[in-house]
Amino acid sequence: MTRRTASGRLAGILAATAALIATGFVSIGFYASYGGIVIAGALAILVGSAVAGSIEPARTHTNAAIVAYYIVVLAAAYLLILPALVAPTQPGARGGPGVYPPAQRGGAPASYPPQR
Repeated sequence: MTRRTASGRLAGILAATAALIATGFVSIGFYASYGGIVIAGALAILVGSAVAGSIEPARTHTNAAIVAYYIVVLAAAYLLILPALVAPTQPGARGGPGVYPPAQRGGAPASYPPQR
């Protein structure tokens, strides 16, 4: 009787995804810069490849390549597709979320949003 084990590819991809989620819980700041994304991606590839290699030692190289490809596709989606889905800024808008409007010149200080 042969023993059926889990697929190393699937286990590696799930472990890499779990590593990315854990990295986000530790510090969401990793996803704010290119260097942080590289660090989080390298950690995910390392963890996913180790798990895949421990489950299927005969196919370690193939499973590690699949995990690395998965992480590269996630990074490409994060860097290329998600910013395109954000609505463009309105003409004449300044700043972003959490940025106060410029102070009015002359007179009393302005209140934002205007009081009714």
